[in-house]
Order: sequence, then C-alpha cells, then structure tokens
Amino acid sequence: MTEERTAPDSPTDPVSSDGVHTHAATWRNGLTAVTALLAAALIIRGPGDFTDLHWTVQALAGALLLAGFALLARAVLLAVTVAAAPPAGSAARSVATVRRFAVAGLGLVGLTVLGGWLVPAAPAPASLIQLTYDHGIICGLVSLEPDGYVTVLPDPGQPANRITAKARTLVPISSIHGMTEVGVCEPPATLPTPAP
Repeated sequence: MTEERTAPDSPTDPVSSDGVHTHAATWRNGLTAVTALLAAALIIRGPGDFTDLHWTVQALAGALLLAGFALLARAVLLAVTVAAAPPAGSAARSVATVRRFAVAGLGLVGLTVLGGWLVPAAPAPASLIQLTYDHGIICGLVSLEPDGYVTVLPDPGQPANRITAKARTLVPISSIHGMTEVGVCEPPATLPTPAP
C-alpha cells in the first residue's frame, strides 16, 4: 500500500501548472495596468519636472526612464508568454524572473521621478538690466541693496562698451527713469551715456 505522490512543484502536477498560469496571468494584468498608468502619467505631466535641471541630469533621467520602461515591457511580455504556454519545468522560475524585471523597472522609474523632484534646479541665468537715470544709461546685473539705491554690477560675459557697468555702481532710486531687461548690453543710438 504504497502511495506514489509527485512533488507539488513538479512540472507534471496539473494544480501547480494551473497555479503558475493563474499567477502569471495576474502578473501580466497587473504589470500591463501599472506600465500603462505610468506611461500615461508621464505623457500627460510632460517633462515639466525635468526642464529646470542641468542637461546632463536630463539625459541621465531620460536614459533611466527608458531602461525602466524597457524592463517593465520585458516583464509584461514574459508574463504573457508564461500565462499562455509556460515552458516545461521552468514556469515557476519564469514567474520569478517576471517579478525581478518588474521590481527593477518600477524601481528605475520611481527613482528617476523622485530624483527629478529632489535634484536642485540649475541656477537661472542672471538677468541683465539696462537702467536709465539722471546721468545716462548703465547696463549690468542689478541688486536692490543697500536701501535707497540700485546696485549695478558688471557682467564679465558682456563686451565692454559705453553703457556696460565697469565696476560696482550705486544709483539712487530717486534718479531712475526706467529699467529694461535685456539679453545683451548694447548702447542705444539716441540716449546719452552715463557720466564716468
């Protein structure tokens, strides 16, 4: 009266095979939904979280997102294969591989998005201001310190001309007629230049 039993995880056990089919189908459905949701969220949100970052960080984030979605797509395709017709003897290992790909892909996408939120933005370029005051025009980087004055600082990236600030210049606020944000300090043809 010896009863022969097969191991529960044996490839010939129909319960185990059905369990693997069900498990793989669950992973397939879940991963497809999560991947589609993440892709839709990133498409709808757009690159807004990454536009203020340095270009090297943007390139790294793009590569990590691409790798994460590739791993998720690989996990979905493997889950589809296992759910449809699991390979003999390796179905359980295939489901474990699906899990590894899914965790790695979700981890890469999650870390990239988290990094995009936490990495400090690249410093914004300083705005050049062309200031018209009682003594003429001066152009440079502007600060409102000390009280009652506008401080015009030279920008080393600007070519020297008659309106570019040569040194730190204090202009009383009461003598200012107008301020204009400019890209390059270029002297206008009709207005006087500042006194030296």
